[in-house]
Amino acid sequence: MLVHSKAINKLAPSDYAMIEKEHQQLEKYLADLRDACACSLLPDSDGPACSKEQQTSCQGRMPSFLFHIIDLAGRHFDHEESIMLSRPNISENNDYFRVHRQAHLDIMKTLQGLADNYFDVTEKSGAAEVYRLFYEKIAGIFDEHDRQFDDPFIESTKQKSVEPNNN
Repeated sequence: MLVHSKAINKLAPSDYAMIEKEHQQLEKYLADLRDACACSLLPDSDGPACSKEQQTSCQGRMPSFLFHIIDLAGRHFDHEESIMLSRPNISENNDYFRVHRQAHLDIMKTLQGLADNYFDVTEKSGAAEVYRLFYEKIAGIFDEHDRQFDDPFIESTKQKSVEPNNN
């Protein structure tokens, strides 16, 4: 999300405020996820450095993190699509909009898959490793989305020339 934080200041003030607030929430979520399990912050060693109680606590908290990111991302994507549709020459039939919306749907499917498969992954990897893996996966998903879609769209809001309509 930090990838395009400078570019979003070219949006309408209300759109900018909404996107900036949501990006701050997503950044806070990622920091909270990264730091939530003390065991996951410890360097890998020959065995678990945390007690069984600490591991259990970490394991019990993960589902709420997963469902929270699904809620945050879903609301953010809805807002982002509304902003896109408010731009001149952008409609639901626009090729770029359709591909961007599909990317949102794919991310939501991936996040839901993480939630659905959480217990299977935890049994194989342990709670601390799951926090590390999920943090890396979720951060990577959003960073890649920013590079592929959000940055180019936000940059397009700066252009003054009329772009061809891809309807």
